[in-house]
Amino acid sequence: MASELTEKIIKQIEYYFGDINLSKDKFLQEETQKDSGWVSLETMVKFNRLKQLTTDYKVIVDALKQSTSDLLEIDEENSKIRRAKPLPENLSEFETNLKQNTVYVKGFSIEMSLDDLYSFFEQYGKVLQIFMKRFPSTRQFKGSVFVTFETNEQMKKFIELEELKYNDQVLTKELQEEYLKRKAPQFEKIKENKAKKEQQKLEKVKQQQEAEQAFLKEQQIPGAILHVSNVPGDASRESLKELFDNYGKVKYSDFSKGQNEAYIRFSEENKAKEILETIKELKMKDNLLELRVLEGEEEEKYWKEIIRRLSESRNKSHKGGRKAKNGRKGGNRNKRSFNEDQDNDDKPAATEENNKKLKTDD
Repeated sequence: MASELTEKIIKQIEYYFGDINLSKDKFLQEETQKDSGWVSLETMVKFNRLKQLTTDYKVIVDALKQSTSDLLEIDEENSKIRRAKPLPENLSEFETNLKQNTVYVKGFSIEMSLDDLYSFFEQYGKVLQIFMKRFPSTRQFKGSVFVTFETNEQMKKFIELEELKYNDQVLTKELQEEYLKRKAPQFEKIKENKAKKEQQKLEKVKQQQEAEQAFLKEQQIPGAILHVSNVPGDASRESLKELFDNYGKVKYSDFSKGQNEAYIRFSEENKAKEILETIKELKMKDNLLELRVLEGEEEEKYWKEIIRRLSESRNKSHKGGRKAKNGRKGGNRNKRSFNEDQDNDDKPAATEENNKKLKTDD
């Protein structure tokens, strides 16, 4: 007779490679595609629930050799395992059947574990999956579950029980389909609220973008750019601004130390042309400065570059100092984590749309 540990190892690994999990587990699917379906035990022992049972390869192999399901096969080196049967060809029909074999049960203690739940439900038939509903913010068990039985007959026998108790606590039960129908108005409200929030978010982004464009447009003043060449080598942005402030209010002195040319941006429209007509000769140190007004395509090209730089600078300023929640960086959440298991993040037997609904409050 197999030991309790052996039975748990068989159940857990056969769950990983079973129809329900493997048909939707992207990570494990990718692993099976690397080596003709084989997955190394080194990879398997990183899965949270198996790791809690054992990380000893020999213990795992010895346990799987006692399985009577013929679901898995072990390689000659006892270092890899793979599924021996193909997945269902018609996944849509498969999901429909699973949904018809799934019930919703409520009233358990929030302290119950997945193993406790399996022990309870397996007295009524072979259980393919148990989905423990949890509060999203705390991951605390809600005391309600979705249970998928192997056959429709087992499900019907369970649902027809006159009374269902766990430790004298009366449990309520209903078909998953009935649960979804009963919850449909709430799901629709949640969907509407989510869509409303998304719309508000888009409108806020649009307003920010419009405000950004308005700001950038305000910076673009026609006829305000004076190109200056033959600038002394020891000139600075400040000294150039100070010099041209004598002729008109300088908004910005676009100059890098060591260059021999600069762009002086005035605050008033057509101010550069006005100043050029006023100044007959202008020296800085011993250098006679050469001045001209940017016009036409040259002016347009310059403003495009300035606006690009301004936009990048503002974006960096907005993002600066921001951190992800709890100080962590964001990551790719589409990949399956080694720590995800059927008692928390795996989905119940249903369509993808229904999976999202099942995570709402009871």
